[in-house]
Amino acid sequence: MSEAATTLEFSDTAVAKVAQLIAEDGNAELKLRIAVSGGGCAGFKYDFAFDETIGEDDFRIDKNGVTVLIDAISMQYLAGAEIDYEDSLEGARFLIKNIKASTTCGCGSSFSV
Repeated sequence: MSEAATTLEFSDTAVAKVAQLIAEDGNAELKLRIAVSGGGCAGFKYDFAFDETIGEDDFRIDKNGVTVLIDAISMQYLAGAEIDYEDSLEGARFLIKNIKASTTCGCGSSFSV
């Protein structure tokens, strides 16, 4: 649908991790899909999956050879967010700093607006 790079920040660390995962899978056609769905302990949760198909309503971010896809409904919740990746003593995970979230759960994987 459109380029979302001006409304969503995807860190170099997150891009590098996605590139690594795609290389390990061996399928260069994979794109990271980020979605928001109902659930989690705070009302909404973030979903991460690899996908080969770009939908008509998908926002697309291309950075350093990696493509991120976000459907239009999820983009309403993610616009202005920062997506990062951390590997620490607590574990490895993608992090979303979402300016639209009014509350988040302790693990950071769900939120409410």
